[in-house]
Amino acid sequence: MDEKELLRRIRKGDTDALQQIIDGYSGYVYAIVKNIIQPPLQPEDIEEVVSDVFLRLWEKAETVDADRLRSWLAAVTRNRAKDKLRALHLSLPLEEDVLDCAVEGPEEDALRREAGRIAREAVGSLPEPDRSIFLRFYYLYQKTGDIAAALHMKPAAVRARLSRGRERLKAMLEERGIGHEAACH
Repeated sequence: MDEKELLRRIRKGDTDALQQIIDGYSGYVYAIVKNIIQPPLQPEDIEEVVSDVFLRLWEKAETVDADRLRSWLAAVTRNRAKDKLRALHLSLPLEEDVLDCAVEGPEEDALRREAGRIAREAVGSLPEPDRSIFLRFYYLYQKTGDIAAALHMKPAAVRARLSRGRERLKAMLEERGIGHEAACH
């Protein structure tokens, strides 16, 4: 499958070219969505997100770099899956888990976003396997049992590392002047 040619054809409105990309990448997109939203959502929710991803490709084909099609699809898929969870109020982003409070106004929202940025930086600075555990749990929405199997650990060890890591992240936020009280009031 020549992706450059297929994208060129999609840009001209060729639905057969889109179908070829769907045929080639639907399993890949489906697997990403499934890792993020199932459970708690149903297979039809996964199918809806997969369809949304390919609709987005159809609509945005002009902006897609053919050399980066696979990574573009992955990024759009992750975003669409997270949007689906957010729409149903089912996601728990890392910063919400670390700060555990409700946003009440624009100042609090700005502080929350800054805390989220710092939390993501802090996760990036974690040593392995803690960094992988956090990325898998909070960004890929994998279960602790699946993470444990992938990293050859016991599920209890994964849960303990998540717990200790959250405490470490809270301490890092407090060191930067963003504690629970500051972010929540």
